[in-house]
Amino acid sequence: MRYSTTSFLLAVAALSVPLLSSRTLLPVVSAASRPSGGGSRPSSSSVSRPTPSYSSPSKPSYPTPSSTNSRPSPTLNNNNNRPSVPARPAIKTPGGPISPTTKNNYNPNPSYKPLSPSGAPTLRSGGGGFRSAAKTVAIAAAAGAVLYIAAGYFFYGGRHSGPYCRGTDEDRFASGRCPRGTSSTAHGCKSNIPLCAIPELVRGRWNLGGDAPPVVEVAFDNSVCSVAKALPVAGDDGAVGDAANATANNADGASNSTMTTPTNNNATAVKGIEGQSGLDSCLRSIVASGGCDSYSAGNLFLYDDSAGTCGCCSSVQVTTLDSFAAAVYTYRAANDLGGVAPKHCISGSTMFYPDVSGGPDVAHACECGACSVCGNGEARYLDWSGPFVVPDAVGASSFADAAKTRPMYDPVDTCVCDDSFLSAQCAGSEAGFATSGARMAGGVNSTSLVISSVAVVFLLHFLRRD
Repeated sequence: MRYSTTSFLLAVAALSVPLLSSRTLLPVVSAASRPSGGGSRPSSSSVSRPTPSYSSPSKPSYPTPSSTNSRPSPTLNNNNNRPSVPARPAIKTPGGPISPTTKNNYNPNPSYKPLSPSGAPTLRSGGGGFRSAAKTVAIAAAAGAVLYIAAGYFFYGGRHSGPYCRGTDEDRFASGRCPRGTSSTAHGCKSNIPLCAIPELVRGRWNLGGDAPPVVEVAFDNSVCSVAKALPVAGDDGAVGDAANATANNADGASNSTMTTPTNNNATAVKGIEGQSGLDSCLRSIVASGGCDSYSAGNLFLYDDSAGTCGCCSSVQVTTLDSFAAAVYTYRAANDLGGVAPKHCISGSTMFYPDVSGGPDVAHACECGACSVCGNGEARYLDWSGPFVVPDAVGASSFADAAKTRPMYDPVDTCVCDDSFLSAQCAGSEAGFATSGARMAGGVNSTSLVISSVAVVFLLHFLRRD
């Protein structure tokens, strides 16, 4: 059978259509769509990297791509020819969608996290407060004195926090009694917290059992209670320093981090952490003495970081102070995290984790290079007591209140160091969007090449039939 010239030209024209349309309909997954609670992370059958989805209660998430799987390309600004960034979509929360500029605990943008009247993070753990920009703090006690805080800082939560962390800027930054960490800042999308993979050696020693240290949460800021029995703030025999360091390897054997032995949070400074607190030592004393269950106040206990007072509350009555030197805390059994050890920690920080050997938490240096490239950006849940990322299923089902309006773990924008799966999730950052645009352009060229190759095969088939 022979084909006419007209049939041949029609076939060529038909093949041209997908070739042209491929430049406008290339599917690109927005990494911002991974929720902060449990909503679906958008995916496409034509995207080679599959992503899981989770059911409500949901992590803050973003609308899925349209049926055409297309995403608007960056539009050029006539003044400087730089791509402008589209507005971030509404964020899904258990209470309904919110604006991306609304201050809410479910907003993953660190700039829109709610703060207490004193300017402290509002999470029950007492931690968080990540800021991608540097900060200066004026010292009232010394006229004209200013304290410079490097970019990428955050506050430790849980048993590694302290009463002063709930106070003013001076309390948090200048008292020396509020543990503060810092992330690496070499990546382009500054509002996304950079993450490193936790080595398998560390994950394998993570205590997920019933004997893991309890979780500590703030019950009453700048307050004291009547103590049933004062307890000493416990110490430990762990040494910290170069002599105590051990190398931790990834599954592939490449060393990327350092582990240290257990630390004494009351007396020993830990590398990479500014400020110290004895809250963790106080908790260990309470657990060792049998806990606070036998008292009418339940699991309430007092820790005064100025006076060094530690003990179970004899009643639920508390007295408010004029300072943030003390706070009343509560504790509960540790979450087993669904039996899955965390996989990521904050790049450049020191992470605490409960070791299977028992005793104080182990300090692990979370390092994976300069982290100048950071991809796979999406919202993930952070436990600031580490800090480390908790599994999505755990974060999606853990709440700090009975009404399920406040997350127990903090949903925040993150990215993974050296991950090649780049995205435009960094809302408001032209640098972040431009990086994704470059990848998108590369994807178009690759797709066009494939389609062109298919077209050539078909044309050769027609010619051969002739």
